[in-house]
Amino acid sequence: MVLLVIDAQKGITNENLYAYDAFVSNVTTLINEARSAGVEVIYVRHDDGPGSGFSMGDESFEIYEGFAPEEGERIFDKSVNSSFHESTGLLDYLYSREVSRVIVTGLQTDYCIDATVKSGFEHGLKVIVPEFCNSTVSNEYMDAKTSYRFYNELMWPGRYAECVSMDNTVELIRSYSPSVEAPAKTITGAGSQTIETDRLILRQFTYEDAESMLRNWVGDDEIQSMYGEPSYKTIPEVNDLLDKYIRGYDRDTYFRWAVILKENGECIGQAAYFLVDAHNHFGEIEYCIGKMYQGKGYATEATRALIDYGFDAINFNKVQICVRPANVASNKVIDKCGFTYEGTLRDYFYIDGKYEGRKYYSILKSERS
Repeated sequence: MVLLVIDAQKGITNENLYAYDAFVSNVTTLINEARSAGVEVIYVRHDDGPGSGFSMGDESFEIYEGFAPEEGERIFDKSVNSSFHESTGLLDYLYSREVSRVIVTGLQTDYCIDATVKSGFEHGLKVIVPEFCNSTVSNEYMDAKTSYRFYNELMWPGRYAECVSMDNTVELIRSYSPSVEAPAKTITGAGSQTIETDRLILRQFTYEDAESMLRNWVGDDEIQSMYGEPSYKTIPEVNDLLDKYIRGYDRDTYFRWAVILKENGECIGQAAYFLVDAHNHFGEIEYCIGKMYQGKGYATEATRALIDYGFDAINFNKVQICVRPANVASNKVIDKCGFTYEGTLRDYFYIDGKYEGRKYYSILKSERS
């Protein structure tokens, strides 16, 4: 169980909020109770982007001083309404700690709290909403009180969340037992650490990789089509792609590597766990290798390294991979790496005017040779 304090930032935590005094008092009480009971307090901040006045570096962006986090308490930033959007990394973090219950507090009822409550429900979390621990301001359609009551008394209860009294929430927190409710992690936040094999270095992408990426694989229409991605024809386009990759490294459950050939330092491809299910403890590998470097065993070498990393560093129970039947080279790699065939999703792809299946393979931790 964790206590989420969402978007309670200086720029919007003020007396314009409905039931402001009760909101501040109740959230403060829950933070103090959680800390005393060993329930993790997690903060979320909303970022409207540079120049908005409500972004990193702006005073209004910082957490309201009455709720200020203590040293070591985690803060997740977002630019969308739901705190559980994949871009925040929060859901992966909760899954990695096998958290199933979240107490949701913060701002604003009809925006980020509503989105977070519904998203949490959809992702299998038990969402608990204490009374007068979220608030909002009036809008052109509803005054703040009506908005608060609509969500807390009509929309969420019995559908998306358990809406409870302050007394019940305090009792729930005080009865929390870390030894019972917080089992050890089943996957770790190992991140994309450097991996070295006989001929390769697998490391995080940098902007210095752009030229060799463009030269060796990312600009190749055939390679990118087989990989299921568009091709990139200019350095600015590649840098835009790198922006996405490099931002991902802020999350310790993001696993993507540049495949670097030791003998010449060229980025000859990439490899990743593009799908990570922390709750069910498996990851799915993807990779691509530039055309002039194919047929030399580099894909097999990189894939074997990722399998070992998945089991040893991340602590997956299962590593899986899928492939188009037409991708002969990848089928050979899968065979060499010792995967077991699980089945085919028939007519999964529609490519070049025809349907293709998607073949799935896996290795279990208990099956490692």
